[in-house]
Amino acid sequence: MPDILMRRGNYAWIPALPVIPGNELAGVVDAVGDGVDEVNVGERVYVNSRELPERGGGYSEAMVVPAGAVFAMPENVDATQAVALGNYQLAWLLLNYASTPRAGDRILVHAAAGGVGGALTQVAKSMGLTVFGIAGSGAKANYVTEQGADAVIDRTTEDIGTKVTELTDGEGVDFIYDSVAGPGLSNDFDMLAPMGMVVMFGYLGGDPDADLFTHMRANFGDSIAFRLFSIHVLDNKPAIRRGAMKSAMAALAAGEISPHIHATMPLDDAAEAHRLIEDGSVTGKIVLTP
Repeated sequence: MPDILMRRGNYAWIPALPVIPGNELAGVVDAVGDGVDEVNVGERVYVNSRELPERGGGYSEAMVVPAGAVFAMPENVDATQAVALGNYQLAWLLLNYASTPRAGDRILVHAAAGGVGGALTQVAKSMGLTVFGIAGSGAKANYVTEQGADAVIDRTTEDIGTKVTELTDGEGVDFIYDSVAGPGLSNDFDMLAPMGMVVMFGYLGGDPDADLFTHMRANFGDSIAFRLFSIHVLDNKPAIRRGAMKSAMAALAAGEISPHIHATMPLDDAAEAHRLIEDGSVTGKIVLTP
């Protein structure tokens, strides 16, 4: 998502132009600077631009990064899957930092067939949560089921609110994770259980209604909550940010998570990769290779 927002020019953290997109990459260390002893030439590493002074730079054959920015990549970790770990880092933070669901809680995940949606589903199930996913087609609904969701709502054929009511016997869900937003975000509040929370962490569907409080006030008696979350809140908290990534890397090495790679494409086809994502035909991650 940041790559697309960066290209559109509406990413708040875009570096000064000209800019090279690409916020995750994996490869082998070609050289190290003087005095660097924590990283070795030939070592397999993963880099996320969340660790760099500026976002972007990954759509290149090589780049220079601070030694402290890299993450060691175990030998049994496939580099193609490693570049999806940013989604799992974010998923871990959404479920452990932006909100704190407990085993047995019910959550609703918008865009569950996307990269972060799939990661949220896998991580949430490992925590003992009940996961309901929202998908945009029958094929995507099947994919979300394969990721472990307890139930999937096909928004093209089913009314989301009605289906949530059925799935929860009218009680609602405890947490909603919404990366789509748009005008439909206002409907999230009607699907919450008492003390429930909506966590918005993206706006691929556009800005939500400017007057969200009117919609929240309609459910005042249920003491519902809304959180607008950006991982940038951790820009100055590297221990938490890097800890989440190390947990994701360890889970991948142990086979506890399985990032889905929709396609591997040449770097020259980056524009086509963006078109596929924006068309809504992608499940999981597209990986570009030099």
